[in-house]
Amino acid sequence: GIQRWAEQSRLTDSQFLTWRKKVLAIDRGAAASVSGRTLSAADGRDGRSRMVTDVFLYGLWLYGPATIALFEVDSSRGAAAIELLAGGGAFAGALTMTQDYRLGYARTKIVRWGNYIGTFYGSGIPVLLDADNQRIYALSAMAATPIGGYLAHRWTEQRHFSKGQADLITAGSLVGAYYGLALPFLLGADEDAGPRLYLASSMAGAPIGALLTASLMQNRRIDRGRAHLMMLGGVMGAVQGAGFVDVIHPDAPPRVYGWAAALGAPAGAWLGYQKTQGRRQTLGRARMISVGSYAGALVGQGISTTLALEGRARTVSGMMGSMLGLWYTDRRTQDWGEDLYSSTASESPHVEWSSPAALLTLVNVTPGGGRHAPLPLVRISFL
Repeated sequence: GIQRWAEQSRLTDSQFLTWRKKVLAIDRGAAASVSGRTLSAADGRDGRSRMVTDVFLYGLWLYGPATIALFEVDSSRGAAAIELLAGGGAFAGALTMTQDYRLGYARTKIVRWGNYIGTFYGSGIPVLLDADNQRIYALSAMAATPIGGYLAHRWTEQRHFSKGQADLITAGSLVGAYYGLALPFLLGADEDAGPRLYLASSMAGAPIGALLTASLMQNRRIDRGRAHLMMLGGVMGAVQGAGFVDVIHPDAPPRVYGWAAALGAPAGAWLGYQKTQGRRQTLGRARMISVGSYAGALVGQGISTTLALEGRARTVSGMMGSMLGLWYTDRRTQDWGEDLYSSTASESPHVEWSSPAALLTLVNVTPGGGRHAPLPLVRISFL
């Protein structure tokens, strides 16, 4: 007799409509026009706890104290009541508003960091304007925080980011803020320049860093483990760059160290990207490799302390220890949480239709004219 094998998988209405749209788009030769993906119910809920926790902490840390400052509450009893109600009310409100949460991890993280940048802007704008009223600082931070989150929400509405890409984008905003803070110093700004120059440069660097990272990571396969290792590469690149300067020219001016670190960070991140090409890294393994690099640096410093090494020898010992620690941990975890995949494979479904010749052959060679044969009309695979 003829044996048939069937595999059934339940799909939600949103998943079915998403796959249907993708198949139709690919059939028309327009796979690139598929914009965005519908998350499953479980993936969509991912991030809700982080968002609610953030809102709760914002209520305690920002909106409670800011309300007290805004209305100039002098009573300790009234201030305590506002603080407690702000924290509890923020949690209850966030929990209620996120009952049908569908943002997922990636959008949640970017929106949360949009809130952080909004708070940064809200705290920095009064400084740039040289405001001397505490109520202006409170009102500015309270207003700018949700504006930052809203802008991030709108920006991600028609875009799809993986979890690893979201990690890199948020890290890019932080790195951009640091670069903005350091740029006036690296470019030789006057030492008497006020803090407003550095603050304005840092405020400009945060969104630039996020947008630049997003453009660089577009259409690249970045999982969370790989993103973590790229960030580790950036940190090590900055540290190794500054250490290299310390080895060849210990008396170099601070700007030379700053430039070495500023150039070493992107070089290290790029090296981390290249070394993880074609491999899927788990987040646990990536974190263990990070710990291994830190442990190696400690061992290097411990050896230099034991041997009473100073100066360049101590720096070289720490640098070599960190690199050896990373290499050793990487080798020891090769078979733990890592597998290979094609670096050029697309995440879109690959659709294969049965050709007329194949259907005709099936009918001719199958007993009964193909009436009882499993007929493969279409094959969908996800590479």
